[in-house]
Amino acid sequence: MSKLYLQIEHYRATHDMNFLRESQWLSMFMILTEFRKTHGHADVPAKYKTYMPLGGWVRRQRSVYHEGKLDPSREQLLREIGFNFRLLDSYNWDEMFGKLEDFKRQFGHAWVSDSHHDVQLHYWLTYQRKLHWRGKLEAEKVSRLAALGVDMRNKSWNEKYAQLVAFREKHGHLRVSKHFTTDKQLINFVKGLRRCRDSISAERRESLDEIGFIWSPGKELTVILNKNRGDEAWMKRYEELKTYKSEFGTCRILTTSRTHRSLANWISVQRNSINKLTPERKLLLAEIGFFEDNCMVAVKIR
Repeated sequence: MSKLYLQIEHYRATHDMNFLRESQWLSMFMILTEFRKTHGHADVPAKYKTYMPLGGWVRRQRSVYHEGKLDPSREQLLREIGFNFRLLDSYNWDEMFGKLEDFKRQFGHAWVSDSHHDVQLHYWLTYQRKLHWRGKLEAEKVSRLAALGVDMRNKSWNEKYAQLVAFREKHGHLRVSKHFTTDKQLINFVKGLRRCRDSISAERRESLDEIGFIWSPGKELTVILNKNRGDEAWMKRYEELKTYKSEFGTCRILTTSRTHRSLANWISVQRNSINKLTPERKLLLAEIGFFEDNCMVAVKIR
């Protein structure tokens, strides 16, 4: 019987497994042990495609550990499988750079993939790029990495910036939201820019300002989105009326109708606010004969 098995059983005996948080933690730990059996280490990528929650869970264990809040029993289990508690920014920079130099001498390039046996070197190098993109990596370190042949460019950022330019050309503005595009990655990119506006490099801020990027959407965007929601609701009712007209040959609906009461009330609103309807809405209603007498809402005569 292995030491790890005994420790797991001890954890179960000393913790309330009926408590959802405890059972979830142990379940994630068991998934991590399977990852270690397969890969030979417990350094789960942040975006582990096989089981996405595992990467985030691993990061939380490191964070809680460095805050001094990790349960000793959990720490013991994690150490038993060789879990690495070090955060990327706590690594000795020169030591990791030395490993990168060794990698370059061995392979002839400095592109460390996540399949390399020293997966932490891959994560560290990725972290250096992110620091550089945010303008937080010292110039001397940037020069040393560049001299070694490390590509410090953020290709993903450049691609998203190009998509922003294309979005502006298509819509005439940069109010990127689900009401104007189905590209969730672009929407999240814009949200991220606004959240991290104070840490974005001056060069990138200038590039975004040049194309009219909206840092604080405020009331202007709210008004537009509310208008779009109103248009969507109106069109939904209009399509219901078209279907009703197609089925029954008329727009005449009793306001006391049990099956179409909400549609009848909507028709009543349109009738009472004809002078306020936009030309586009009037045209749509005219196309289905709404303004004919027999299409007006019928009121039950007592």
